[in-house]
Amino acid sequence: MNLPFLRGAARLLALSATAAVTGCTTMATDPAKTGPVAGQVPVILSITSNTGQVRGTDLIHLARFDTPGAATAAAGSQSYTLRRVAAGIGRDTAAFVGNLPPGEYELTQFLDLGTHKSLRLGDSQRAALGRFTVAGSAAVDLGRVIITPLNEKVLVGHSTSLPSNRALLPRLPADYARLFAGTAGQAWSVAPEAALPVERYALNRPVGADCVTELADGRVVAASRLGALLVRATDGRWSALRGPSLESLLCVSPVALPDADLLAVGEYGTLLRHAPNGDKLIPVDTGNLPPGDLVRIEGSAGAGWYVAHRDGSALTIFRSDRLEAGDWQVVARESLAFSFWHGGVGFWMWPTKDGFGYSTSAGPLRFLDFATRQWRERALPDNRRLIDIRHSPTGLLSVLTSPGGGMGGIFAKVHTSLDGGEHWTAIESPFKVVISPVTQLANGTMLMYGGAMTQAELQSSTDNGKTWSRLADYQHGQVFHALKSGLLVDADLGQFGIFDLRSSGDGGRHWKIEYTTFDRAFYEQQKARDGKK
Repeated sequence: MNLPFLRGAARLLALSATAAVTGCTTMATDPAKTGPVAGQVPVILSITSNTGQVRGTDLIHLARFDTPGAATAAAGSQSYTLRRVAAGIGRDTAAFVGNLPPGEYELTQFLDLGTHKSLRLGDSQRAALGRFTVAGSAAVDLGRVIITPLNEKVLVGHSTSLPSNRALLPRLPADYARLFAGTAGQAWSVAPEAALPVERYALNRPVGADCVTELADGRVVAASRLGALLVRATDGRWSALRGPSLESLLCVSPVALPDADLLAVGEYGTLLRHAPNGDKLIPVDTGNLPPGDLVRIEGSAGAGWYVAHRDGSALTIFRSDRLEAGDWQVVARESLAFSFWHGGVGFWMWPTKDGFGYSTSAGPLRFLDFATRQWRERALPDNRRLIDIRHSPTGLLSVLTSPGGGMGGIFAKVHTSLDGGEHWTAIESPFKVVISPVTQLANGTMLMYGGAMTQAELQSSTDNGKTWSRLADYQHGQVFHALKSGLLVDADLGQFGIFDLRSSGDGGRHWKIEYTTFDRAFYEQQKARDGKK
């Protein structure tokens, strides 16, 4: 996992970013909303974050230099902030647009408003990125910048594969595409191809594993960041399949098509297919789908195709007879708007033997039958509010619910169903504070994760939840998935900079790390360097 082209711990340490408190700057106006501003030029920049430490980037601070090449901004020089546009789209990728006056600029700080975290770039990091220049009247396209962890440090660098935002523009609202049509995408003093290869480093260490799925041949696939699918061979080795862009993938589904055995969906309307025995992911024309994130796809050539599409708080399920250049029609709509009483609203979608099911936090469970195209609804137990749901390989559906009002924990309850929610069985939890539904392994054993205020652990039951016994310690922040083969795979959220994937072949008693973004060579260099001080 160690890459020789990034030489020396000292160099990498100098390029790591640090947390800081923000200062006051002028918010750049949005040219798509306010129109042109006399003496100013529209600028676009996109950011992709390969990390679970933040939810993305919402604001970028810029330092402006009246005198090109000046070492520091003159006293009283105005700084600017670029705001994220189309904020309802994208989890890890964000586009920033604003009107800026002529001058020379540096990126100085990134802010994530969701987690209240910020990254201030040090002198060496700003020098590595270089400065960009706004001059004349032509719009400026600054391409893509990559943010990725280096153990507990952070690297920021240019993308060499996406030096412009030409491919992203059609996925944004049309006003932004018109503003930057025909822009060249080069205004930096340090050309992307001459900068440190941060993108190459990140591509070797995608962070995240969503929608973990086992294939018929025993391989396991999971959607990840940087346009990658992580693939586990039956011997436990992980590799990556990649598409042509860097937007995060959010889910992957196995299919049986002449030209595809996998379909992957993601940010900014990303829809990719994997050809059998191919070594890359190929874009699929999304037809008339509007701008937004694609969070799940289900269907077949005979039944038609269904995608869950999200734009801000609006969740829409579309259907099309054909996949390529589809004519997508609305079949369901849901609101995921934040509620002061209930808090955030979740969305879950899962395959069934006849179609698929989905639910929001408010319920009910809704199931679509592919053959009849008919929906059926099933109420949540006692019409409570859904906190989490698990669909096990045995067909068992398990829900974690609360009475509402954002209450969970000691107020939460777990129920299971083997008939798609028509009948529910209450499960007596072994934990006082209930934080997870039940997961049933292929052999019928049930697992439950808990220990919110103490050592986290797994409890197991072999009598359908009537009695429980401690199985093993577990780690807070892990999410495990039971597969049809009996294998367990779990992943953390990468929230501390290092991301791991583990497996268990004995029902969760023992775990083995199979994939990690931890850079041991850098760690050893760092330790040796600290020892010489």
